[in-house]
Amino acid sequence: METILTVCAILITLAFVSLAVQAILTLQQVRHTAKAVEYLALNADGKLTALDPLISGVKSVTDAVSSGWFTAAKTVYGFFKRD
Repeated sequence: METILTVCAILITLAFVSLAVQAILTLQQVRHTAKAVEYLALNADGKLTALDPLISGVKSVTDAVSSGWFTAAKTVYGFFKRD
């Protein structure tokens, strides 16, 4: 009976140590990822403002597509389309 308890205690200790090692490795990776995200956030601000003209162009196109003129043109096209 003592042997079984000793084996169980050793197994529990090994499981706890492996869990602690895995937790440390995971926290190191989380810290590394957080640093990379912080660097990206600090450097992306200038790059994203360069995309403002492109974003406003896309917005104007989508506004034109969803306007009444496009809906009317689609309706007229539907009259002449063969099914």
